[in-house]
Amino acid sequence: MYTVQFDLNYNTDEAAPQPVTVPKDKEMALSQKPLPERSGYRFAGWYEDRACTKEWLFGAKTPEFMKPPVEWMPVTRSMTLYARWAAPVPIRTAEELDAVRKDLYGWYVLYNDIDLSSFGQWQPIGNYEPDYEYADAEWWVHAFKGRLDGNGHTISRMRIEGAFPFCQCGLFGAISNGEVHNLVISAPFINVKGAVLYAGTVAGMMRQDRGRHCILEGICVKGMQTCVEIDREARTTYISVAGLIAGVWDGTIQNCQADGRIKVRTANRAGGILFAGGLAGESYSQTDSCSARVEIDVEYDRADAEGEQTSYIGGLQAGSTYIKNSLAEGSISVSGDNGSGQVAVGGLAGSERYGIVSGNTARTSIQAKGTRSIQAGGILGEYNFQYAVFGMMQGVTETVLKDNRAEGTFHADNVGNLIEEAICGSGAVPAFEYNGMQMKYIVENG
Repeated sequence: MYTVQFDLNYNTDEAAPQPVTVPKDKEMALSQKPLPERSGYRFAGWYEDRACTKEWLFGAKTPEFMKPPVEWMPVTRSMTLYARWAAPVPIRTAEELDAVRKDLYGWYVLYNDIDLSSFGQWQPIGNYEPDYEYADAEWWVHAFKGRLDGNGHTISRMRIEGAFPFCQCGLFGAISNGEVHNLVISAPFINVKGAVLYAGTVAGMMRQDRGRHCILEGICVKGMQTCVEIDREARTTYISVAGLIAGVWDGTIQNCQADGRIKVRTANRAGGILFAGGLAGESYSQTDSCSARVEIDVEYDRADAEGEQTSYIGGLQAGSTYIKNSLAEGSISVSGDNGSGQVAVGGLAGSERYGIVSGNTARTSIQAKGTRSIQAGGILGEYNFQYAVFGMMQGVTETVLKDNRAEGTFHADNVGNLIEEAICGSGAVPAFEYNGMQMKYIVENG
């Protein structure tokens, strides 16, 4: 066994965290990582040296067959780790905002409105490595892990354009265990093409480790224009597009809003998955007191498609878990031949994976024309039984719709296979069972 000591690395009478013992050549678990606090500073990780030049990563990357882009960190000796502390850094210019990428653990505070039009193409801050989807957020080593306080100021005219094989588009590419607060983003323009894309105004994707915080709070997106074209020749596609954040794994979205337009065009022949949401795309999050007034237009041209393309489209979120006290009042238009594959459209959310949806209102106008198949609901497009299994594995046994109001409209023209329900396109599903596990579906006052 080896002993790992922790040094707070500043002049203080406060006791350092208790040391931990680790078996020889084993990694320290994420649960063993101390999270100290210091007034006026943000904790920015543990390092092997007092100067904080080499970070120590906790947790083991899983599954093991994936190849990590950084070395594993087994404990091979008794040692001391040193805390790094980030003081607030003022941001007053576009150049200073761009420099945030030089320290992804920093604490940044806007003191001016910032116009990004002089940059031309904005390069998102931070990114995610595809091999790390199932790893702890701790191992998203190139993602933004700091804090940005907008202080009520506006970042305007951000522009991102181009064709990408894999892209995370937004002010940030990826956020892990990080925070963005009290920010206005005005007139952002995103126009991208590719096979694997996460396109959101604030960030492409974010992830939170258990016991940590990853939060978007008090953010307002105004006058968004986002256009996504799915690569026709790609062998498989995975697209998530939204007004605020495209992909969320275990994080919080609170008091945020988005307005603008999202346009998606797909003529892809092989098929894949598409998420499109007014506020969030593929989202496994706690969403509270948010709103979206977004026009979502999805155009299919897949008459000659050879593979299935499944689409989840929602006025607030494309795929969802927990949503409360939120509002969707935009519009969704789905048109053209989608080939094979289900299209699930909901006034609030396209696909409810598991969790609780309560106290929400959907005033979304939904129109479908010329599609082969569509499943629509005033609140939800569907219950997703595949992802319900993941919820049950986490101990979630009930998916509850409570005190939601569906006040939108639905119109279909020349649709082949149509399922339409007032609340959820899956209808009333009392329970779903899998290998002895059971998920109950409850609708109250819908």
